[in-house]
Amino acid sequence: MSEELQNIPEIKPGQEDALYRRSGSSRTPKQSNFNGLLVFIILLMAIIMAIGGYTLYEVQQKLDQADILLTKGQESISDLNERLAATGTDVSKTLQNMQGEIGENFKQIDMLWGHAYRTNKPNIEKNRKAVSSIRKQLDDDLGMLKRSAVSVEASFKSVSDEMTRANQELREDTQGMTTQISLVRGQVQDQETNLLQNEKDIQRINNQLVEIEEAIDAIDNHRRQINQRIVEMQNLIQSQ
Repeated sequence: MSEELQNIPEIKPGQEDALYRRSGSSRTPKQSNFNGLLVFIILLMAIIMAIGGYTLYEVQQKLDQADILLTKGQESISDLNERLAATGTDVSKTLQNMQGEIGENFKQIDMLWGHAYRTNKPNIEKNRKAVSSIRKQLDDDLGMLKRSAVSVEASFKSVSDEMTRANQELREDTQGMTTQISLVRGQVQDQETNLLQNEKDIQRINNQLVEIEEAIDAIDNHRRQINQRIVEMQNLIQSQ
């Protein structure tokens, strides 16, 4: 790109522009602003021309490369045409030979297949019958297995229903026994309470019996004392 910029012709002000600039130094500030704008436009045009020149150079380079590739392609096509023209006869002969060999191979294959079929036909028929018999036996066995499976499934369902019913009855019996056990436990607790109360009553009665026995003993003692006094009084009366 630097070479392209160097090839761009240098823009120099003409004699009239030089005279115009020298004379402009003595003009008003308005003329000076106009000169600055003109210089800016000239620089902008120079930049645009430089960019355009570089772009044109790139396009020319691409066109040159395309021409080179086109030339090489044409040479390759010409070379290929020459090689095809040189080998066209050989290719035709090769195709004819291959077709002949393929036909011969098909004949050999047909002969071998026919010989193999005739030789193995009895065995094939025998094997076919054996396969048919085995298939029938398998179908019969499969039917029997299906029937057995249905029977086993029915038996399993019956056993499952019986187990479900037995579990339900066992659950109900367990609940009934639990209720009975609760009732018996309550009765035992009541009896235990009654027994404790009876023991307390027996203890109270025993205490009362002890008190009665003590009272009886006291009465007996008092009676003995009275009897003794009566005997003493009788003895005293008799002695007078």
